[in-house]
Amino acid sequence: MSYLFPSDRTLLYPQFETYKLQSLDPENDLSTFNLPEPGSTQSRIGYNSSSHLSFKEVRNRIGWDHLSVNQDGKGIYIDKDWGVIGFTINDDLVPTFSKLASLPVPISSSDQPFEFPSVTPLTSSKWAISSGSGSLYILSTSSHTDQHTQEGEFIARYDISSIMTDSPSKEPSPFLLRASHTVSEDEVNLLITRSIRPSDTKRNITSAQLTKFELIEITLNPNLRNEVDDQQSIDNLKVNWKLLGGDLPIHCYWSSSKDTEGGWVVLSSEGYKLPINGSENAEESEIERTKREREEKISKLGLGASLSPSTSTEAELADAQKRKEDTEMDVEEEENKVYPYSWTQNSDSINMIIPIPKEIKREDIQLILSSTTFSFSISNTSSIDTSYELDRFLSKKDKAFWAEIDSELSRWIFDSTRNQIEIDLTKIDQNVRWPSIFSVSADNDEDDGDGEEEVPETLSTEMLESVRQSFNSIKTRNENEDKDEPMNPHPAIPALLREEMDFDLDDDEAFGENAGGEYDELSGGSTKVGKEVLIGYITKSRDDDGSIVSSNWSKTSTSILSTPLTGSTNQSNRDQRGIIIKSAVDGLLFDPPTNADISKNPWKHISTNPALAFVLSSKKDLRLIKHLTTISAGSTEIHPHENVEPTSPSSSKRQKPSTETQNIAETTVLAFDSGSSIGQGNLYIYYPPGKGDRNVAKQGVIPVSGGEKGALLGVGAVTVKGKQVVVILTEKSLVLLKNVV
Repeated sequence: MSYLFPSDRTLLYPQFETYKLQSLDPENDLSTFNLPEPGSTQSRIGYNSSSHLSFKEVRNRIGWDHLSVNQDGKGIYIDKDWGVIGFTINDDLVPTFSKLASLPVPISSSDQPFEFPSVTPLTSSKWAISSGSGSLYILSTSSHTDQHTQEGEFIARYDISSIMTDSPSKEPSPFLLRASHTVSEDEVNLLITRSIRPSDTKRNITSAQLTKFELIEITLNPNLRNEVDDQQSIDNLKVNWKLLGGDLPIHCYWSSSKDTEGGWVVLSSEGYKLPINGSENAEESEIERTKREREEKISKLGLGASLSPSTSTEAELADAQKRKEDTEMDVEEEENKVYPYSWTQNSDSINMIIPIPKEIKREDIQLILSSTTFSFSISNTSSIDTSYELDRFLSKKDKAFWAEIDSELSRWIFDSTRNQIEIDLTKIDQNVRWPSIFSVSADNDEDDGDGEEEVPETLSTEMLESVRQSFNSIKTRNENEDKDEPMNPHPAIPALLREEMDFDLDDDEAFGENAGGEYDELSGGSTKVGKEVLIGYITKSRDDDGSIVSSNWSKTSTSILSTPLTGSTNQSNRDQRGIIIKSAVDGLLFDPPTNADISKNPWKHISTNPALAFVLSSKKDLRLIKHLTTISAGSTEIHPHENVEPTSPSSSKRQKPSTETQNIAETTVLAFDSGSSIGQGNLYIYYPPGKGDRNVAKQGVIPVSGGEKGALLGVGAVTVKGKQVVVILTEKSLVLLKNVV
């Protein structure tokens, strides 16, 4: 995994066995209400069919969430006739719908494809609404005395094209609302994205793939009124900065704490930097420019054409690429870390190899193996040139094993011909996979950072081959026995429910050599699990010349499985913070640091959904994957591996009493089918492991879309009488999920 996401071994479940199906009753756990006519839709491309979209834009549209909710139990969506429909979830869990306003129907344009209308809450009574055609409206709502129905009016309108002095066209520039941040009662920052298309090429499918994307922060006063129909009343809209990137973000939110002013957290497969004329990352912008010029020349020559290396654009590209490679050498060297030892494991043993200098003799080595500890030192090293990694490893003589070993069957030898120590450790608990060799006990938690860092396992060729055969066997039917069971399942596969395995998978990349790709919400229909993204942190600083924007991005990508379900808590945007990343077959929830650069400093691992990536890999038609997290403050429950002496997980050694109150985070994952195909669209619910048995967890399946309800359009969560209620928007219905999460 990325250095940003170090796992907490006390929160892992190496002995996890299965998800048990929990019965859910649609009649009791679901309430379905018909939307006011004519209902909602995601099929709005027809009004501008003359324009071409890039693959990244299509992928973004497929995964767009059309529902917006706030923390007061209210929500908004746009219906088929461009009406702004609001609803309130009452205490009896019955929604009341109100038509609040109407957006103008877009007029077809050949210049710029329109976007979906998008909505984001600003305050309890103010909403920002993008028309999808380049206009931003501020909607003010008020409740009647019965608190059930609402009224609304547009109090201000802003035309985005008129605030972009470098806009290539005078026409409105379509954009999407991504996130909002309330600075004060009279100041709100909005984060938006818009597509930037080549202006000097013929508009066709080829040129559409050259589209770039701008990330823009604007500031407005949500209480300020202007003449909505008068385009002269937009002077108060301020553009703070603009960044250019190669892909659209999948998740954005504002992060702040009492120690920092805060900034935007942006997850995207490609980073956003200052444009070519900016002072930052000019070299990278040059590469993007030369690539674009070359691709435009090829598009003019026609399909299959190429440019010779002698062309000026090709030469410029080669020079720019060489300069980029030179600047990245240090980063690559840093990522190719050298460790003091290597190790592999199988079901019953662990093999560890420690390279040592050739000057060291057998009598210089002191190595003692007990059932729980590893004691290692080398004498007479003062006159020997040892490596920095070995010195760090030797700085702590005694280390605790992650689990208990059989010391009588374990052994070590000194191989003088290869200048290495070979150690064979026999596990007490067979078929338990160790995440690392050593474990930091409660007494050694105050590590000053001078000790050795965790060494990842080096998978042997045999293990890689067995794992590959294991996952390939998922798609192999047993010809002699039950046709619904796989042939000879390998022990490397967790003992999960057979219902979780889809033996008719046609996608060879679902969970094979190319695992770690994308799921439907983030990729637009792929059955691969996870979306590779970079973590960006965008802040503003001030100097003598004014405000400067800083755009920092992680060095390596991370595979994201799930993003938060918005509106799910009242704890100052905490619902938008944590993300679940893919770690082997598991899903790990990480919370970002609150007082440092999020793109450079480690996040905190707070909970685990075991085997989540594995079970999601069998789902073909997922569109949205979201999660809800609850944190139990004041709990004194102790995790099976927390504050425990380093022993085997099956050992009966007594736990140490915890002197501090433990906060327990539990995460429920909601995976939604698109509901657009024939039949029903299901919601798959993956609960955290139970408190009584950490080796199993519950799973629920319930139909929420498809059929008469129509396709899934959006999801959110509201709090009603202190309880969280999941709200699901389909083309024809509003569905409330009760008593389930």
